[in-house]
Amino acid sequence: MKVAVLFSGGKDSTYATWIAQHQGWDVGVLLTIRPSGVDSLMFHFPNVNWTKIQAKAMGLPHQIIGAGEDELSSLRTGLVKLRRELGIEGVISGAVASDYQKSRIDRTCDDSGLKSFSPLWRKDPNMLVNDLSSYGFRVILSGVAAAGLDESWIGQELTSQRWATMERLSKEHGIHLTGEGGEYETYVIDAPNFNKQVRVDNSARYWDGQSGHLIIERASLHEKSGN
Repeated sequence: MKVAVLFSGGKDSTYATWIAQHQGWDVGVLLTIRPSGVDSLMFHFPNVNWTKIQAKAMGLPHQIIGAGEDELSSLRTGLVKLRRELGIEGVISGAVASDYQKSRIDRTCDDSGLKSFSPLWRKDPNMLVNDLSSYGFRVILSGVAAAGLDESWIGQELTSQRWATMERLSKEHGIHLTGEGGEYETYVIDAPNFNKQVRVDNSARYWDGQSGHLIIERASLHEKSGN
């Protein structure tokens, strides 16, 4: 089956991409929806313009669509175009626990004549975190918006030690361990399906006192150790 992946550059959509490839599906394109602002309830905001370098690391075609006021209408228009021009039959998303997001993606796919697949849906959060670590995904925090996560977390790589701290904070503050409630967002700098790793060469932090995000100003691809 030829599929498009709704690709934000975060851990869940990157992991879902790898699963699709691992199952032998033809990933025809990574589709990134660029929302108008950080307050989007549907789509990832921080650093979506830098998804292009991740797509290059995976050797996959990539398209970015700017979302207008009606984000789902923009998604539907993009999906119909991909079905017509590339022969896309299905759509992969990295939804884990958000009924709000998954129901809208499913409906938009149905309206576009496409099948919707969410390989991470309702998976145990601890299992997903363990899988990311076991398979060699390297993830940095690109945004935080929850009690217990302050400015110091922005831009930090989620090492085993930080995952352990995140698990403790999730219990103390009711944070979803995978950030599915919008508590945090991520950017993947390496994964098992990356031919090269991403290096963030220059960045800045935005912080409003309660939440914030990473602003990647320059990034580049580099050979992976062992290659």
